[in-house]
Amino acid sequence: MWNYAAARLDRVGSTPMTTPLYPTFRKRIDDAVEQLLQNQVTAWAFLNSGKPFRVKKFDGREISYGDVAFEGSPREVFWARYIEPFLEDLTLREVEAAVSSARDRDVNAKLLLPEVQSLLRAASRKVFARMAEIDQRLLGKGYPENVPLRRVEREVHSMAQFIDERIRAELAMWKPNRRIEEWYEKNRFWLWLIGTLIAIAGLCAKFL
Repeated sequence: MWNYAAARLDRVGSTPMTTPLYPTFRKRIDDAVEQLLQNQVTAWAFLNSGKPFRVKKFDGREISYGDVAFEGSPREVFWARYIEPFLEDLTLREVEAAVSSARDRDVNAKLLLPEVQSLLRAASRKVFARMAEIDQRLLGKGYPENVPLRRVEREVHSMAQFIDERIRAELAMWKPNRRIEEWYEKNRFWLWLIGTLIAIAGLCAKFL
């Protein structure tokens, strides 16, 4: 799916044009993904270390293994929607934050949301690519080059569909502030002041 907002180019400098909030969400999502990789993915690389292995699923339940090879049950658990709930939660949080920030900062969400969409898609690809590397390392038992890298197109595609659905839903519901509402917000104090002065003038006229 071609992303118009992410592909817009500056005619002068030939550099991507983005919304003012793009750098904020790029850092937010990058940081969240690095933490997710460290806590939930890279930990699996030590499954064959000889030490007890423990990691928590998204629902809080613990996955634990003793002295066991990666083939079989551990590998099935690793690829059986273990990481998807974390990525789905990240998507929901960042999309919600994007809509809220767009309203608060007067940024068009129809431009910001496709940017967040691209960032989330890239984040999910990065996570699944890292999982494939760990899968190859654990299966190879020190010789990863002897094991083919697992293909992750199915997982990437499924996650992209989830992201796209959320973005489409928010774009369909997005209603920018009307001009009269924006004008009211900007001039609320003066409207209050004028109203107060009129009320005072009315009282003065009544008692004069």
